[in-house]
Amino acid sequence: MNLIQHSKPTVIEKGKILELVKELLDTGRFAQGKYVSLFEQELSKFFGVKYAVCVSSGTSALHLALLSLNVDNNSEVIIPSFSCVAILNAVLMTGAKPVIVDVNLEDFNLSYEEVKKKISSKTKAIILPHMFGYPAKDTQKIVELGIPVIEDTAQSIGAKICGRKVGSFGKINVMSFYATKMITTFGEGGVVLTNDKNIYEFTVDIKEYDKKDEFKLRYNYKMSEIQAIMGLLQLRMLPVFIYHRKRIFYHYKNKLKNCNNIIITFPGENIHPVFYRFIIKLKEVKEDLNSYIRKYNQLGIEVARPVSIPLDKYYIGEFICENSKLLYSTTLSLPIYPRLKNKEINYIIETTKKLVGS
Repeated sequence: MNLIQHSKPTVIEKGKILELVKELLDTGRFAQGKYVSLFEQELSKFFGVKYAVCVSSGTSALHLALLSLNVDNNSEVIIPSFSCVAILNAVLMTGAKPVIVDVNLEDFNLSYEEVKKKISSKTKAIILPHMFGYPAKDTQKIVELGIPVIEDTAQSIGAKICGRKVGSFGKINVMSFYATKMITTFGEGGVVLTNDKNIYEFTVDIKEYDKKDEFKLRYNYKMSEIQAIMGLLQLRMLPVFIYHRKRIFYHYKNKLKNCNNIIITFPGENIHPVFYRFIIKLKEVKEDLNSYIRKYNQLGIEVARPVSIPLDKYYIGEFICENSKLLYSTTLSLPIYPRLKNKEINYIIETTKKLVGS
């Protein structure tokens, strides 16, 4: 058996993609144009917001979102510790100070109680990613604090809280379309979504530096037509992707729920996930997690820690995030994606039972 990858993009409608790419080759129109515009329209409709601006990456989307809120070197931005380093990078790109806070053990997401403690007169924004396909249970309470919230739904597009899609609660919603996210645009890409016309007009202006009447610092953050073509087709297939992720999640859950050493986290009432990751917590870690990861790899399975490193570890002693520390030392992420085959799923289950299940 070949190595079972931890994450893998789901490519569908290859014939349609090739047909549309041939059209681009024939016309020679590669830069942003009608397909980017159509992708923006469908993203706006999906989230029920007025405006969408497609850009080159999730990081550029976060950067523009922060700039649109006037975040600068006199600002502070609250971010969760148990998340992707791209969030930290985007804050630092503005010159602002990142304020790193802990997460809830139940859903891996930003803690309302911890956020409250860290708000100051300099707090200009809160970045709230919905991690691993799980909507943040504290979303509404965090929004009600009155600080502009940037939701990040890259890992949770389609997830809901009380029937309402994540990404529709905050001032701004951003997404990455990286290769292994819920949907992809040929490996890179992102979007900024909002109902605020001023934020929309600012973002449209600042993402492109050329052909402007007045000079100010702008960026080259545009999305290409070929990226938008794949994004359109992927977005239309999202319900199918979520269906297969849910099917695999519950198969894992049912087969591993009786393992003495494994805790399977599942969201609470009125929380509807999209199953981006399948994360197991180990009650007893008998050896370093890296040792487990190596053993899985030797047996042909790529597993990973849910995050590369908690962000507070980059600021030793400045931020104390005990829940993130615990999660980092006790959690593993198993492969879960629509292209995973049944024989691979069953092999992962049996290997997990032997390596960490008891």
